[in-house]
Amino acid sequence: MVPKDDLERVRVNAQKAMALMEERGIRQTPHNYAIWYEYILESNPDLTRAVNELITQHGKYTDKIGLELYERFFTREKEGRVIQETSRLVQKSMESMMGNLNESSANYTAYGKNLNSFAEKMEGLSGPELQGIIDEIVSQTHSMSGNTISLQQGIDSASREIADLKRRLQFVQQEAYTDSLTGIANRKCFDAELAKKVNEAQERSSNLCLIMADIDHFKSFNDTHGHTFGDQVIKLVATTLAKGIDSDAVAARYGGEEFSVILPDTELSEAVNIANDLRMAISAKKLIKRSTKKEVGKITMSLGVAAYAQRENALAFVNRADQALYSAKKSGRNCVKHSEPALSR
Repeated sequence: MVPKDDLERVRVNAQKAMALMEERGIRQTPHNYAIWYEYILESNPDLTRAVNELITQHGKYTDKIGLELYERFFTREKEGRVIQETSRLVQKSMESMMGNLNESSANYTAYGKNLNSFAEKMEGLSGPELQGIIDEIVSQTHSMSGNTISLQQGIDSASREIADLKRRLQFVQQEAYTDSLTGIANRKCFDAELAKKVNEAQERSSNLCLIMADIDHFKSFNDTHGHTFGDQVIKLVATTLAKGIDSDAVAARYGGEEFSVILPDTELSEAVNIANDLRMAISAKKLIKRSTKKEVGKITMSLGVAAYAQRENALAFVNRADQALYSAKKSGRNCVKHSEPALSR
């Protein structure tokens, strides 16, 4: 039974979340409620910081921001449920297969005993009696053949079920790590991939660089041409980044109009060149509004590059790349700035 104090705490926090949403003019949808209830609890610092940052960037909280935050912080629950259900179904298929194998094993044992018994009885039998024994052997042999076919069919069916479940699980995991708007890696994937690459760089003492990039004056695209046009800009940038890097690099949508690129086995000078190539590739794109067929300017980006320093954690690494990005913005935007590894400085 849930303690009365805990129920009261839940009720109070729920009321606070609803009141805060009403005060800020936020639609009371399940997604938004989940976000603001967590925000009131202050139990997830990453969520709290992300909410504050996005509101600062966009001036207010919108449904689009809500969906982005929900996908970023709450899809793990969905993924967990699917994984749990898939595991249950795999276990069920395995139990069915083992049941078929055990049953067939028992049938084979009984068949062997019967053959031994038939062999003992055949000595000294007359023609009709021998014929009866042979008929019985044929009958049981046919039965065993049928059991063998049934066993194979059962194993084939279970194998197909498990293969289908494996594909389903792979799809769900891929979906959980993909940004729904752009189709490139999302923030969750970025966090996991960066942690893996940092561990590899530490173990192998190898080079690792990180690019943090931000679309310049993105708010003006939305304010002037609408959010649908802004989404097209984000998609175009994501596609250009993904096409402009090698297969072992990872381009991700970090959040809103901010992107990141992980560059394993890459020196700082090379990473700066890659960042400049990406910047020029993006600025070369012409923006044409579909409704008017007219060109409405071009996209520019500010980029910050950091080289990994041994024994540095992932958060410090990201912060240095972010600082370089901030420096690029202060320098007039549409440029690349870099940060040397902390230890070498």
